[in-house]
Amino acid sequence: MSVAPFIPGLREDRSVRTIRYTYVRDLEGPWLLFDNAADPFQQANLVGAPAAAEIQGRCENALRAELRRIDDAFRPGRFYLERWGYTVDSGGAISYGPGAPPQGPGIRK
Repeated sequence: MSVAPFIPGLREDRSVRTIRYTYVRDLEGPWLLFDNAADPFQQANLVGAPAAAEIQGRCENALRAELRRIDDAFRPGRFYLERWGYTVDSGGAISYGPGAPPQGPGIRK
């Protein structure tokens, strides 16, 4: 999962991978679906393909079940940054430079 992407242009996502399929959704909905057996290099995105509708639905249901299990409401990245107390610059980056304080869930300031 990408909870709060720190690189401009990336987006929050959650995913599930089975032996055969990789499925990814972002805040807007399904994003990627690959048949890893037929397409091991993940070149053909099957999201929205009529022939893949059943497996896309099964993957979506599996992902939703997992998010419920781990109590993840899948909110925008800013929610998690604030919840975990990250300090980011105007570009959304965390400083990892010399002398920068450590940051992360559970780290007290």
